[in-house]
Amino acid sequence: MNVRLLKAKRVERDVLQKDLAKALNISEKAMCQKECSPENKFKAAEMLTIAKELNLSFSEFNAIFFDHKLTECLII
Repeated sequence: MNVRLLKAKRVERDVLQKDLAKALNISEKAMCQKECSPENKFKAAEMLTIAKELNLSFSEFNAIFFDHKLTECLII
């Protein structure tokens, strides 16, 4: 997971960590721990919620959560 890109997109779209925590129904501390972890600690449903809240394109979603590997899987 690209934590720097996730944070950058959140800041770019003027969304606070606490706003995402609320959308995900998790504590701010849990959100911070998940967002700061280099491993993807988000569940699939949480990733989709984040994509919606941040209005991420497929390319941005793929870059943040899958390091562009999702596209590689789809181009078989």
